[in-house]
Amino acid sequence: MLAFILKKKDIILLTILAILIFQFIFGFHLIDFSNIYWLPDDAYNGFLGWSFYRNASETLPFFKIFDYGMGVGSTIIYTDSLPIFAIIFKPFSSLLPVDFQYFGLWLFLSFILTAYFSNRILTYLNMDFISKVFITSSLLLSPIMLERFIAGHFNLMSHWVLLWGILLYLENEKRVSKWFFILLISMLIHGYLFAMTLAITIFHFMRLYLEKHNKKYFISLFLLFVLSMFSLTAFGYFEVQADEVFHGGWGGYRLDILAFMNPIGRSLNWSTFIGEPVSFVPSQIGDLIEGFNYFGLGILLNILVSIYFLIRNSFNSEKPTNIPIYLKVLFLFSIFMIIFSLTNKVSLGGNELFSYNMPEFLKPLTKPFRASARFFWPVYYLILIGSIAINARNIKQKYLPIFFFFIFTIQIVDIQPGIQTIRAFNNKIYLDGLTKMDKEQTELTRVTKDYNQILYVFPEYANKNWRELLYFAYKNNKKTNFGYFARRNWNIQENYIQDLKKDFKNKILDKNSIYYFSDKKIYEELSSEVSQISTIITINDSNGLNHMLIIPNK
Repeated sequence: MLAFILKKKDIILLTILAILIFQFIFGFHLIDFSNIYWLPDDAYNGFLGWSFYRNASETLPFFKIFDYGMGVGSTIIYTDSLPIFAIIFKPFSSLLPVDFQYFGLWLFLSFILTAYFSNRILTYLNMDFISKVFITSSLLLSPIMLERFIAGHFNLMSHWVLLWGILLYLENEKRVSKWFFILLISMLIHGYLFAMTLAITIFHFMRLYLEKHNKKYFISLFLLFVLSMFSLTAFGYFEVQADEVFHGGWGGYRLDILAFMNPIGRSLNWSTFIGEPVSFVPSQIGDLIEGFNYFGLGILLNILVSIYFLIRNSFNSEKPTNIPIYLKVLFLFSIFMIIFSLTNKVSLGGNELFSYNMPEFLKPLTKPFRASARFFWPVYYLILIGSIAINARNIKQKYLPIFFFFIFTIQIVDIQPGIQTIRAFNNKIYLDGLTKMDKEQTELTRVTKDYNQILYVFPEYANKNWRELLYFAYKNNKKTNFGYFARRNWNIQENYIQDLKKDFKNKILDKNSIYYFSDKKIYEELSSEVSQISTIITINDSNGLNHMLIIPNK
């Protein structure tokens, strides 16, 4: 036992480090399965999607939910519900509390896995343990990753998947099974992480072909592609052939050329040191939301030092260095990801620099990825790992821990505003004092008890009370025709809306459904059409919300 511990001491100690940092930033109370009140924005949307899915009957594709968004919805792939945990916990649904969330546990595991893959990569680079501690700490406190918390994008905080893919590349992994496994895991976490991992896979097998000139690697890549397409279909990724993507599709959430040094995030300035005139607010709101890619001053300094060594060594070298193929391919991969992240509307310092027309045949590949700036994340980690490797080769071994301690110190001091914001948000006293969303809604419960569906009569995407209403529907076992979906087919929804309005004009109401309105004008217009066959009622509930209802006569 002792021999095992000594052999694995690095990863054991780094795991403890990850746990301590998790407690410092978030707190163990986030792992409380029955505590749903801390979940921000999209994380709460994910909880609602999971809540309806946990009681859904098994079907193909996997993750299909018929009782959530009936007629216009799809699968929990598009509800930010973390499918990999949904499918694990679903068999135990009857044993779980009504309010059950697993997002805090996922954050906790993601921190541990980040430490694990950090250790693997740094071991590959022959780093000493003390240096590992400071570098891993910097990875766990990456602004690019932590910024996702504020929006509730916990799926997208799984940056360890990218580290895993980079590790497989560095180790020159040739087995199809290992690459398919990481692709499978990534698509069960989030579609964007799958796309990034797939890009790493493609360039890796390109590298294998260039090194070995063996066509079998193209066959392997084709096999991986076929298996991936089959899996994506089975998981419900193609349930929605969205004709329209929010915010105009590709280019709506782009990367700015100077994003790496801009600390302005979704709701705060992440830097203690950087202010005007270096920081800037992008001209597109989408760029601010998703384009955040601030490295941190410590990481930037680490990169600058590595650039210095590269320049110095190039001048001192008598003959040109023969760059190995794997580095050339990594460079091409990085250029590709940067170009994709920048989109065809290139921005510099928050202002559009130039634009160009995207060829028509490429648009089906770009359109689904409106948050294109995310594709810079693998490049960030490659730059960081590359700069660490360069500095480790050029700084004397005995000085490396001191150097990386210095880098980490600057980094942690610089990003304090962001860390303190997250810590304040997760303060247990604050969370315990939040208004609970499950207050007794006696009157709403009474009028809906004999009906098993709540049908929202759409004037728009969703009413202002949609989260509260969905939570009520879930707690009271009601089906709904609305919900949160990151992708939806707007043509299907529009047809559904028109059919609903036709039913009212033809005085046809589903006697198992309550009709819910958020638009007073539409409510008054349609209620007059069916006043003789229904009850028209407005309820003011204990949360101060107004519910305009049309209840068909039984």
